[in-house]
Amino acid sequence: MIRPVETRDLDAIAMIESRLFQRPLGRGDLEQLKARPASRGFVFQDTGARVTSYALFLYAGTSADVVSLGTDPKAQRAGLASRLLTSAFRDLVKEGVEEVILEVAVDNDPALALYERFGFTEVARRSGYYRRPNGAVDAIVMRRNLAPGSA
Repeated sequence: MIRPVETRDLDAIAMIESRLFQRPLGRGDLEQLKARPASRGFVFQDTGARVTSYALFLYAGTSADVVSLGTDPKAQRAGLASRLLTSAFRDLVKEGVEEVILEVAVDNDPALALYERFGFTEVARRSGYYRRPNGAVDAIVMRRNLAPGSA
């Protein structure tokens, strides 16, 4: 089931973040994000009522930024992120959002493949943006139009 993020989901989201990212959003970060009027978040909840995937956005006017998107490593490769994005984009369009922007590390092949399947295109690069133990990697800034019928 896909539904809006609730306060009770923040611990699960923080746990998934900690498993996926070198600099994860913690519970406090997520509380601050959720408190912002421009924040929208969606979760995929499995049949056991466990949050397994999430998408977090900030939007202003007709543009939304993906703050974070993640799927529990145990639930990856099951199409959850695709289902979540499809549903989230429909909801964002209803709120007047016309474009979504995100940034992704150049070495995050699974995320890049997902975003390309969803019609995101590269619009810029941020050199050395992500810090890694073996050095910095670029961030790719991507954009997708959410024209009517595209979500």
